[in-house]
Amino acid sequence: MRRTVWTALAWLAFLAGALPAVSAAAQTTGDPVVVTARPLPTRKAVDKWVRDLSVRSGSDDPMARVSEPLCVATAGLAASLGKPLADRVLANAERLKIPLAGNKCHPNILILFVDNGAAQVDWLVNHRPGIFGDLPASVVGALRRDHGPVHAWHLTAIASRDGDKVVQGDGGFPTLRIPSASRIDAPIQSLIVAAVILIDRSAVLGHSIDQIADYATMRTLAVVDPRPSILEGDRASTILSLFHGGEVPAQLTAYDWGYLTGLYSGRATRRTSAQYADMARSIEKELMAGDKKP
Repeated sequence: MRRTVWTALAWLAFLAGALPAVSAAAQTTGDPVVVTARPLPTRKAVDKWVRDLSVRSGSDDPMARVSEPLCVATAGLAASLGKPLADRVLANAERLKIPLAGNKCHPNILILFVDNGAAQVDWLVNHRPGIFGDLPASVVGALRRDHGPVHAWHLTAIASRDGDKVVQGDGGFPTLRIPSASRIDAPIQSLIVAAVILIDRSAVLGHSIDQIADYATMRTLAVVDPRPSILEGDRASTILSLFHGGEVPAQLTAYDWGYLTGLYSGRATRRTSAQYADMARSIEKELMAGDKKP
């Protein structure tokens, strides 16, 4: 598994330098978005939103989050647009106390702007399958069948509660040293090793760089599944609705910040139920305080 992850990371670095920049004319700023107040939701509604949005590998496995220093690369937009976009993602990560890698780093977050994301995924499956790491065939297949404007996936790995990584044991089998059992913490933690997001260039028209960067923040720093059924109606105001039409927030909302803050605060080894509860409480706190300003 470790070799597969490094192969995928190598393809991240390759793709970061392989795609040409395009004209800045593809990005414009839409009209100002007016956000109206809404009644505070119940804890039950917030908790359901968190559970519906979250993706996890097992029923009681900790939710994945970034632990290594973050390095963001963009491709497919002119440097005058790509750099502020990456800087915004890094600033969001810094507010979450995620360590940053600094200059001349190897990217573990790749944000690509392409002409046709579905066709690009299909090409990668046929010519660069290593970029998908150990993703199950069902997940890769779903990416290929998705003809929406955004395609995103994560490479994840596990470590022990103490941070020990998988190593090659006797006989060449991967081995992970697990500490003694705990009723409070899980014996493992789940790590986001890398994340890739492809965004169709045609979809960014009318959206600001801040909106696109904040959307990418949610899609790369957390493993989420923003299905239309979760985003439709009056369930929650979230930047994840950016490419679903209608009025959208101008930035990360209280729901978004609460979700991310609850995910990244506290122990990485919290069991899923405890993480959900922390995230719901964090969202309620953000809603009471009001949306953050840029």
